[in-house]
Amino acid sequence: MLTVFVKGLEFYAYHGVPAEERTIGHRYSMDLTLSVEATADVTDEVEDTVDYATAATFAQEIAQATQYRTVEKLAGVVADRLLDRYPLVHSVTVQVAKRLPPAPIIAEAVGVVLTKGRRV
Repeated sequence: MLTVFVKGLEFYAYHGVPAEERTIGHRYSMDLTLSVEATADVTDEVEDTVDYATAATFAQEIAQATQYRTVEKLAGVVADRLLDRYPLVHSVTVQVAKRLPPAPIIAEAVGVVLTKGRRV
């Protein structure tokens, strides 16, 4: 079992509870951690693992394709779609952070960490 990760994937999207956030948009950061039944450490073939660049591009496309009110929903959809697309992935953890949130707090970021595994 290998862990393939992407840390600090940044993108602009239109998620949020207030309608204004879904209109104006916001900057987000996403981390992906995929537990992979891979053999690329032996074969040296990218087909025997999950290509981190392809997975990151796919996750970003998902995040920018549809608006969600909560980052929880966004993380869940990204996790489900990654599990659907990559049969070698045993489990996936998605962290979504909204940087400098428009809220009555001063915080560098807020967000969620969600882990999903493949159903047996």
